Amino acid sequence: MVRKSVLVACFALAALTVGLVMAGEGSATTTLDVKLSVRGMTCADCTGKVKAALEGVPGVSKAEVSLEKNEAAVTYDKGKTTPDALVKAVEKAGFKASVAKPEKGA
Repeated sequence: MVRKSVLVACFALAALTVGLVMAGEGSATTTLDVKLSVRGMTCADCTGKVKAALEGVPGVSKAEVSLEKNEAAVTYDKGKTTPDALVKAVEKAGFKASVAKPEKGA
């Protein structure tokens, strides 16, 4: 009788574990990083506007803007936005933008 109860408990635990794993499969988001070349920034206020524009795009989890490098590094959920949408957001804020070309050796 004890052996049967242990066996039933093991099967129940296994079924619960499989159910939890399967439930979590569709909930993970896939994030990607992209660098944008941004032209037209002349001061810290400009970088703030670009950052705010990028952070206002649904799916963006992080945006860092560099005046010195004339670029923005963005982390986004690929299921919610695209690099083209990020470029459009920067352009709507009044700046020129494009997806940066990868650096050689990177």
